[in-house]
Amino acid sequence: MSNRADALVRQAQRVPTKAAVIFEGQTWTFAQMLEQAKAYAAGLAQAGFGRGDKLGLMLATRPEFIALEYAAYILGGALVPMNIHYQGHEIEHALGSCSVEFLVLDSPFAERLAPDIAVRCPALRKVFVFGGVPAASAPLVQDARALMGDAKNAPAPVDLAQDDVAMMLYTSATTGKAKGVMLTIANLEANYDTTADFLQLTSEDVILCALPLYNTFGLNQGINVMVQRGASMVLMARFDPLTCLEAIERYRCTFLPAVPTMLQKLLYHPDVERYDLHSLQRFCVGASPVPAPLLARLHQRISADALVINGYGLTEATALVAIHEVKVDANGELVRGKSIGRPIKGVEMCIMDEAGAPVAFDTVGEICVRGANVMKGYYMLPAVTAEAITADGWLRTGDLGTMDCDGYFAIVDRKKDLIIRGGQNIYPADIEEALYRHPSVAEAAVVAQPDELLGEVPVAYVALKPGAVATSAELVQHCKAQLAYFKVPVALDILSELPKGPTGKILRRELRGNSRGMSAKPAH
Repeated sequence: MSNRADALVRQAQRVPTKAAVIFEGQTWTFAQMLEQAKAYAAGLAQAGFGRGDKLGLMLATRPEFIALEYAAYILGGALVPMNIHYQGHEIEHALGSCSVEFLVLDSPFAERLAPDIAVRCPALRKVFVFGGVPAASAPLVQDARALMGDAKNAPAPVDLAQDDVAMMLYTSATTGKAKGVMLTIANLEANYDTTADFLQLTSEDVILCALPLYNTFGLNQGINVMVQRGASMVLMARFDPLTCLEAIERYRCTFLPAVPTMLQKLLYHPDVERYDLHSLQRFCVGASPVPAPLLARLHQRISADALVINGYGLTEATALVAIHEVKVDANGELVRGKSIGRPIKGVEMCIMDEAGAPVAFDTVGEICVRGANVMKGYYMLPAVTAEAITADGWLRTGDLGTMDCDGYFAIVDRKKDLIIRGGQNIYPADIEEALYRHPSVAEAAVVAQPDELLGEVPVAYVALKPGAVATSAELVQHCKAQLAYFKVPVALDILSELPKGPTGKILRRELRGNSRGMSAKPAH
C-alpha cells in the first residue's frame, strides 16, 4: 500500500528547510509545501472530496498547482490536469470525458464556463475559483479561498492499492478529441519515479522548469523529480527566453527539461552572451530530435561535456519509454542522428506489422511498447483501449519506426503523417531533416496537400533563424540536392514562426488542410 504524497512527506521530514520551489523571487521549503498541501487537503475533505474522486486543475503555473496536486493524493484522489488554453466546449469535453467531480481554476478560465455547466457536466459537484467568482456563475461555483483549511485537520495519506488511479491525463488534442488516460500508482512508480535515475539527477540539482504543469513533461521532470530526489526547482510562470537566462545565472540551475524550440530561443537570444550558463549540466529534450547545429551551439555556449538526452515517450506509456544521448562525431554529424535510442529499464519495445507480428531489422512498422508503464486504459472507453493495447499487453503507439540489429529504435513518422505520392511513401521527417541542414532554417514542418493527379504531395513550412536570409526557391533547390525527386516539396512557405502547442511542439494540424499555412504567421 502506498500514496503519491509519501515522497513529499519524506522530504519534509528529511530536509524541511531546503528550498523546494522558487517562484517569482519567493521560496517555498519542503516543509512549507507539505503544510500547504495539508491545508488544501483539509479544505477539500471538508468540501466532500475523498478517495477515488477526481480533481481537475486548470491553473496558471504557480506553486498552488503543486500543493493542490499533493492534496488530492493525500485524500486518495486522482489528479486531472487541464490545458489552460481550453475554451468552453473543450473544457466541457475534458470534464465529461473524465467524469471530473471537483474543479479548481483561475477566474479568467472560469469565465469560459457555461452558466449551466452542472447540466452539461453532470458528474461535476463543485467548482472553486481563484481570483474572484465571475458574475452569472453556476450555483456550484465558489471562491477558492474556501479550500484553505487548517493543515492540522488534514488526514494522513490514504493507503492505496497499486492499481488505483492516481492521475488522469488527456491525450494530445492533435490526434482528435481528447481522451482520459488512466495512470495508476504502479504506472507512476515504474516510470515517473525512475526518471531521475536515467537523467543522473540528485538532491543537489536545481531544475529550471519552464514547461506547463498540465503536461506530463512538466509533471514528471519538474514536479516529480523535485519531490522524489529532494531537489530544488525554479518554476517559471511561462517560458520567456530572457527571464530563463536570468534565472539560470541567478540560481545556478543544473538541469533543463525542454523542447528544441526552447533551446533555440535561449541559445540564439541576442543577449545570451551576457549570461553565465555554465552551471547547466544536463538537458532532457522531448517532442522532436535535437538538430546537429543546435547541439553544436549548446556545446559552444555552455559546455562540451553537457549531457543532452533525447527522450521518446507518450502519455499512454506514462512518460519516457526510450532515451538517447545526443552526440556528434569528429565531422560534426549526429551519432545515430535518427535514433530515439533504446528502451529504458523495465520497458520492452518492438516493431510490428499491421497484423501484430514483429518485423525484420531496419523494416518500417509500428512502434509498440510493453511494461508496467503502460496505462490502465482510456477512461470509460474499453473498446478504444482494446484497439490501443493488444491482448498480450503491447501498446500500439501510432508511430512508424525501425529497429536496427543493435537494438536502437528510430522514428520514421506518425502513421497519420505518412504522405503517399503516386504510390511512393514519403515520410515528412526525411524532408524536415534535409531542411534543418540548411544554415538559415530554425524550424521546419512538412504536411500533405491533396493533388488530383498524384493523390498527395508534400508542402513545407519553415521559420528562419534570427537575422538569417533565404528564399523559398533557394530552400526548394536545397531539398532537390538532398532528396529523391518525389520527396521534394511542391511548395514551401516561409513563416515568422510555426504554430505550436503549449509545450512548444509544432502543430501540423494547423498547417494541414489550410491554404498554404494561412493559419500561421507569415514572415515579413
